[in-house]
Amino acid sequence: MDPTAPEPENPPAYIAAARRHGIPLRQSAPIRRGPMPLQLPILEHLRTKRVILASASPRRKALLNQLGLNDVEIFPSDKPEDVEKAKITPEEYVAETARRKILHVYEQALMQQEEDEKNKNVEKPDDPALVISADTIIATRSGRILEKPRDEQDHIRMLKHLRDTRIHRVLTAVCVLAPKDNAAHPGYELETHVEATEVYFAQARDGLPDDVIEAYVKTREGADKAGGYAIQGVAGMVLVDKIEGSVDNVIGLPVRKTLQLAEKVIFKQGMEEDDIGSDEEDEEDEEQYHD
Repeated sequence: MDPTAPEPENPPAYIAAARRHGIPLRQSAPIRRGPMPLQLPILEHLRTKRVILASASPRRKALLNQLGLNDVEIFPSDKPEDVEKAKITPEEYVAETARRKILHVYEQALMQQEEDEKNKNVEKPDDPALVISADTIIATRSGRILEKPRDEQDHIRMLKHLRDTRIHRVLTAVCVLAPKDNAAHPGYELETHVEATEVYFAQARDGLPDDVIEAYVKTREGADKAGGYAIQGVAGMVLVDKIEGSVDNVIGLPVRKTLQLAEKVIFKQGMEEDDIGSDEEDEEDEEQYHD
């Protein structure tokens, strides 16, 4: 509808009735456009490519959508998460779990492509330009690993423990994988990073007694989440006092680090950390020279 167009000679009946009774009519507000997409070379590159998220998490997908990656393909891993926890650190555990997920999904995606090539009636999908996997756990002050609650009672016990111990760490391992340009062994570039965020729970004396925890559990908001709570939801208002570190890491995907790793496996293949650092320093020196 054009707001500058002249009003019709015969307005709708509800408008005529309102005028007869002296009821003021509110003008329709102009349509507000959302923010423009973030313009970064890695995002511009990926928006036209096949990007696979090896996770069924709607929260991780939503974070990628916010970056303008709206066509991310959801391809969750069905590989059992059976990494042995007893002999390794929480950081090693979460990193290995994410690494296994991404390799399994990449292998499955390639196998699916081969099957589609044999089927004349199915359009062959593009090769994956990037695969992303992530795994999130809670590490308590004692080093115990918490994942998703098994049932309601386990959920209540878990949240009470997090409250009573006050501080815990949320660890998210993100893995990114991109095919190598030269197809050299093993055929892909893979990078992993573990992000840690400290989360402080409120205490009973601060408004988090047992009945509040039990009421939260009944909402089912945190039933499918590591640690049993969702910081972006009600939990962020009633359970969590404060955090130190990345909030998107607690949600399930450290976005800034994910983009950095994606740049490395796509744009800087075969480069060592020292080479990348020297290149960035050269770019800064060149910018200062031009300034």
